[in-house]
Amino acid sequence: MRKTSRLPIAAFVLALLVALGALAGPAAAADSLSKTRQKREQVRQRKAQLAAKINALRASDDELDKAVGALTKQVTAQQAAADAARQAVEAAGAAVGAAEAKLADTERQIGALRQAVVKRAVDAYVRPRSDPFGGVISTDDLGEASRRDSLLRQVSDRDRDVVDRLRAARLDLIDKQTAAKKARDLVADRRKAQLARLSDLQKALGEKARLSGALEARIKDYQQEADAVSAEESGLVALIQSRERERASRGGDPGIDGRVSGSGLIWPIRGPVTSPFGYRWGRLHAGIDIGAGTGTAIHAAKGGVVVFSGQMNGYGNVIVVNHGGGFSTLYAHQSRLGASEGQSVSQGEVIGYVGSTGHSTGPHLHFETRVNGSPQNPRQYLP
Repeated sequence: MRKTSRLPIAAFVLALLVALGALAGPAAAADSLSKTRQKREQVRQRKAQLAAKINALRASDDELDKAVGALTKQVTAQQAAADAARQAVEAAGAAVGAAEAKLADTERQIGALRQAVVKRAVDAYVRPRSDPFGGVISTDDLGEASRRDSLLRQVSDRDRDVVDRLRAARLDLIDKQTAAKKARDLVADRRKAQLARLSDLQKALGEKARLSGALEARIKDYQQEADAVSAEESGLVALIQSRERERASRGGDPGIDGRVSGSGLIWPIRGPVTSPFGYRWGRLHAGIDIGAGTGTAIHAAKGGVVVFSGQMNGYGNVIVVNHGGGFSTLYAHQSRLGASEGQSVSQGEVIGYVGSTGHSTGPHLHFETRVNGSPQNPRQYLP
């Protein structure tokens, strides 16, 4: 007798596990993909919620830009959801139309069958049928009697068939009525969902419009400020350099350390940096913007002499302090100046108050550090 070759137990178990893995693989992969999409949706919604709460005036340029981007994605997703909800309502409406058409057809069938039953009942009452057995008894031809009896049975069967069809049609009518009601309920539910989606979309559009408007206004004012300052840049540089030469000709101020280092300055005010130094939206931002409320006291970042106190196009009310060694600081958009030209100020002394004069989207301090009149990044000098 021929022996059948069999796999070793270990190999059989391994093959079984591979087969099971192959079968479960697509389902597991689909489940993992669904979870990934769900997490991505949750992250997007969370970003949109945080973006909607952002304070457009105190937010940094990057924060505002990212918030607008998050709300743009939210609007896109909500628009897709609203479109899907609208299509679902249309599909449900089509289902209602089909269900109601079937219901109307069944009602027509019931009407026709009911008329047939009534007609047959009237015919039976007006022209009652003879007893088939009497016909059989009265005839000598059994073959003829058998044919008559068969004919009468067929007529009776047709009557019963009409009644049975009427009963079946009535049962079918109940099913059709139930299906039509379910279809109408589905339309109502989907219309509610559509209204909710449209409401979410309107909210997202409103928040996006609010922040987009704030960002556009900031870009516009920023560009106008940069253009105005650029027009006066040569004059500002010349002013700082001439005042530095005047100080040098008088021997300078022995109480001022002209060296510049990270520990040589203090922050002029406390607050978030809302716009960094560097090129932004096609313009050079020559300093940093520090967010603070109107009227917040501005402190001299370092001791020195006020070489300018007044208005400059773009900067509004501005003070420039010369610290010696070619190093100076600038404080712009002040609501009220707190020091006069030629005044010596010590580090930490109040030299003005935060405002929004000049080209400014809101109250903040525009702070610059300049070496020989040329703007440098203040962050490399601040603690």
